[in-house]
Amino acid sequence: MYAIFLVTCIVAYAGYRLRSLTLSGALLTVVTGTVIGYGFGWFGLYLLGVFFSTSSLASKYRARDKAPVDDIVEKSGPRDFVQVLANGGIGMLTAIGMVVTSNEAWLYAYIVSIAAATSDTWGSEFGVLAKQKPRSIMTLRPVEPGTSGGVSLFGTVMSIVGAAMIVFATYPFLGLGAMMTFVLIAFGLSGSVVDTLLGATVQRKYRCRVCGKLTEKRLHHNESTAYVSGWRFLGNDAVNFLAIASAAAICFFIFA
Repeated sequence: MYAIFLVTCIVAYAGYRLRSLTLSGALLTVVTGTVIGYGFGWFGLYLLGVFFSTSSLASKYRARDKAPVDDIVEKSGPRDFVQVLANGGIGMLTAIGMVVTSNEAWLYAYIVSIAAATSDTWGSEFGVLAKQKPRSIMTLRPVEPGTSGGVSLFGTVMSIVGAAMIVFATYPFLGLGAMMTFVLIAFGLSGSVVDTLLGATVQRKYRCRVCGKLTEKRLHHNESTAYVSGWRFLGNDAVNFLAIASAAAICFFIFA
């Protein structure tokens, strides 16, 4: 257990130094990694590391080309503690469930939670680089890259690839058959789909009073933005958490 704690401290410190995590994000990463390591051992920590490392690389890939998206998304740059909780909180809950009940369904739910987080992250980070504008999943009208609820063919493909990568990464540890592999990938992808649907329907949105751009930010051009739609309390981090939770919960109840 001490070794797991030490490794999480090293990884969190490295993430902080590489500016992938804020200080608060690094501290919560230590907590998240330790709890998951306690519940699932080195396998759990390994899978969390695959998500963290690949997602960090995805966010830095062609960062200059993604700069305009920063005007739309609620947060950009290093992940803070809320973002770490949004992506890893369900993983911690599955680890606690595993410790308490030793039900193997918690293991599959954990894999799906990481697959869903990766699927959503890859779809967002790579999707904004698509040559054509994404379209709203609800209206099919073109929207600006980075707009919550927007989908593109390239982004969807990368969402599938992200979920599949996590499931395939379990192969050195688990003997998953072809059917189980497909099911877990599908559950992981479903988290990304739920995230998109929530983003298009109930996630809060604002409009800049200066440039008129639709955004998730409360401040734009140093001016307060005007509320447009969605539930005022439901931001991007909450949507991520709910989407991951839904995918993991469905998986758990099916295999429990």
